[in-house]
Amino acid sequence: MAIDYLLGVRCDVQQHLGVERLIELNRTRILARSMLAHLYQDGDARSPKDIEIQLTTRMPDGDSARGVTLADLLEMAAPLDEVAASCAKCPAELPREFACHRRIRYPIPERVEAWLMTRLPATLQCTAGALLVRGLGELGWDGANAAKLRAAGTTYFESRVAYGVRWEGEHGVVEMSSDQLFQMMFLVGHLAPTHSLMLALFTGVIPHDTSLHDLKDEAGRRRVLAAASVAPEPDPEIVQLAAFLRALATAARLDVPIYIDG
Repeated sequence: MAIDYLLGVRCDVQQHLGVERLIELNRTRILARSMLAHLYQDGDARSPKDIEIQLTTRMPDGDSARGVTLADLLEMAAPLDEVAASCAKCPAELPREFACHRRIRYPIPERVEAWLMTRLPATLQCTAGALLVRGLGELGWDGANAAKLRAAGTTYFESRVAYGVRWEGEHGVVEMSSDQLFQMMFLVGHLAPTHSLMLALFTGVIPHDTSLHDLKDEAGRRRVLAAASVAPEPDPEIVQLAAFLRALATAARLDVPIYIDG
């Protein structure tokens, strides 16, 4: 199970298939190909039509399951083969076909959650800190929906307790939990470019002390986003979330949305 997201670059493939269908088809193909690779690596040389699996969809209100063969899954994903060549003209210059679609597996490991929280500003005396406090106060990011998922078990989060940070603000202590940050990233619907820009600022993809002038000025914003970066991570679980943070900067730079399908 995973959070699926797609960088809405409005390319020919996305316009032809539609965002939801593209995510569904590529998710199916990823599943089939990864399972085949693991089986072949283990010496299982059966044909995909002879390999039956059970797909389980986990939801807060209960699981559902159905049996299919890997050949069925590959056939379901076949429409991707007809449009894959168009990915060579990706507006975002992504390095592989359908790279606009990425996944973050859950449950999210505790160490990944801890890593994410370390990326928040160390002080509120910077642009990121000031805008973060304003957003928490004005937009109702209380983390309640993420906390509800966490309380339901370990399907979504490895840690049963949210991580937290606290700062000394002008009007007293300001606290923020990882539930609030996950809400801002994955539980507010699709992300507009301006929202992605703010998340990139909050999580240090662009410097926390980036000036408001540069954020508001088109040329300044373009310059800042061109230099956006997230250092490579050796931990494969962190790699998935780091890729999402990079996508935030790309979405803001190209002025396109990120579609969230969690």
